[in-house]
Amino acid sequence: MSQATNQTRLGRRVVITGIGGISALGHDWPTIAASLKAQKNTVVIMSDWDKYQDLNTRLAAPITDFEVPSHYSRKKIRSMGRVAIMATRASELALIDAGLLDDPIVSSGEMGIAYGSSTGSTDPISAFGDMLKTGDMSGISATSYIRMMAHTAAVNVGVFLV
Repeated sequence: MSQATNQTRLGRRVVITGIGGISALGHDWPTIAASLKAQKNTVVIMSDWDKYQDLNTRLAAPITDFEVPSHYSRKKIRSMGRVAIMATRASELALIDAGLLDDPIVSSGEMGIAYGSSTGSTDPISAFGDMLKTGDMSGISATSYIRMMAHTAAVNVGVFLV
């Protein structure tokens, strides 16, 4: 979930003015709320994970229906992995919900979007692991580090929306 926030000049108050999310339960609040009320379960067994011998779970709630919005140009997203693209879309939805998407306050420095992520996209991380293990750099590109870095979501949200 991403929340657009607006901080007052006089104090340290933070006002949450919009929300947006990309989840296995839906990509907008009405859909997510309906899924929760219906007690929809999106958890599945990930049989692909059987190859990891000591992994104690095979359960996940993958997002299988996310599509990159058509207005996201290749140039804007070429350095983004899936994590950053979904974070950007969730943030964009929060700004839309707040009525702030094209407002000058977004790039004025008076407003911020807080975003946390512990890792970037796994495909470039895997490619780096392969490179270290085998010396094969075929999975590495000029944007691999940007797509895998820990704060890729926050960096890419800021670059994309400002």
